[in-house]
Amino acid sequence: HNVPMLRLLLPFVLSVALCCCPSVRATKPGEISLGTTLVAACFKGGVVVGADTRTSAGAYVTNRYATKIASIVENDAGEGGGVVICRSGSAADTQFLADRAKWELRERSYRLGVLQDRPPVGQVARLLRSLMLEESQDMVASLICAGYNSEKGCGELYSISQTGSLIHEDAGYTAGGSGSSYILGFLDREYKANMSEEEAVDFVTTAVQLAMARDGSSGGVVRLVILAADRQEERMVITPSPSKASSSQREARGTVATSKSLPGFANPLHRTKG
Repeated sequence: HNVPMLRLLLPFVLSVALCCCPSVRATKPGEISLGTTLVAACFKGGVVVGADTRTSAGAYVTNRYATKIASIVENDAGEGGGVVICRSGSAADTQFLADRAKWELRERSYRLGVLQDRPPVGQVARLLRSLMLEESQDMVASLICAGYNSEKGCGELYSISQTGSLIHEDAGYTAGGSGSSYILGFLDREYKANMSEEEAVDFVTTAVQLAMARDGSSGGVVRLVILAADRQEERMVITPSPSKASSSQREARGTVATSKSLPGFANPLHRTKG
């Protein structure tokens, strides 16, 4: 009669054991894992952000379809000015930052009586940095703040590191998380200023898929958010595993994300003995 209870406790016990076992740790003592892949790119008239959906505790995958993009200023009415953040680091810490920032902005609008005015992207990014500095002693978080600037009529990107550094990404694109190191060359080569919306969507999607193919801390599906003057749209791109997907599934769902099928990614080296 205790078998169902053991099945419920097994994932928790396994995650604790994996986190405590030195042989399976991905980081050395004192290092901090920011396992994820975040990519953002501006296009002519807006910005596209993308992220994988894998959440892990040590070597144990706790959630395959997590949401790592949080909306701070929503653009439901199509009035422009939407702002989102891409979260990497501790899920609890980054969720706290997102909720706290939304509460601060809402309280400020009530207190100052500016309910109709949407805060600019830079103001939201600076607020997030100040919140991180207040809790920097114990907080594990790294963010990308992206949004549509209704005054300039374009997208804006800011990177916020765990130490509180705030960088305005004038290049028009940025990446974060453990998977970003695998795709920096691809981003530098393939990004083009004044891309169309669909070109930016393909650029961000391919970049996240490339990182997912090599980074063990990134996986699941690709979540996208498009911020433009007239809307805030969410998308999800599903790429089945090459070993499990049939030919009909590949035709229905698109190209399978492997190192051989995605451009800009060198094929792995196969070493032979002797």
